[in-house]
Amino acid sequence: MRGALLDRDGVLLLLDEEALYKKALELSAYGAGLEKALAVLAQAMGEILQAVRALKVRTLAEEARFFATLTQKAAKELRLPPERLQGFRYYHFMRKAPGAEALLQHLKARGLKVGVLSNTLPSLKESLVYHGLDGYIDGFFASCAMGVAKPDPKAFLLALNGLGLSPEETLYLDDDPENVETAQKLGLRAAVYVPHQSVVDS
Repeated sequence: MRGALLDRDGVLLLLDEEALYKKALELSAYGAGLEKALAVLAQAMGEILQAVRALKVRTLAEEARFFATLTQKAAKELRLPPERLQGFRYYHFMRKAPGAEALLQHLKARGLKVGVLSNTLPSLKESLVYHGLDGYIDGFFASCAMGVAKPDPKAFLLALNGLGLSPEETLYLDDDPENVETAQKLGLRAAVYVPHQSVVDS
């Protein structure tokens, strides 16, 4: 084994519902009401998911414009000045998964190259910087930036090529069984990963 590829969501980061609720509570104080604020934030998160699925935001510059439009729309619906939502990013409403840092430390201690392959916006690296996990990672492979998403085999092959690894020498961990199945068919040593579980030496 020379390397490891990890999914981000469900392996390294999880949705932080408490942070989402706190933001809605903060916004509701300006008069929109908590129910409305929660609905607007949920709608924004839904639009982000749609953008990821459509692979329509390909660069960081495009992502910045996408979020500017998204925050302006949300501010209008909440009747707030846009600056109240300035700097809004989806990964502010995520948290480290239990054991995420220990997992990365374990992999690096074994001398493995570590990459993250995620169906997400181009700001994959920025999201992991925000949560203090980027220092363990050698390659960041976001579906939107690559133009192809898991479970398409091309996504895995692009990430492996970027890390200079072959499938047979790479561990793959993901919380989605469909992605794991594709990785296994390509020859990766792949397994469904659930936060809290221990990493077995191989």
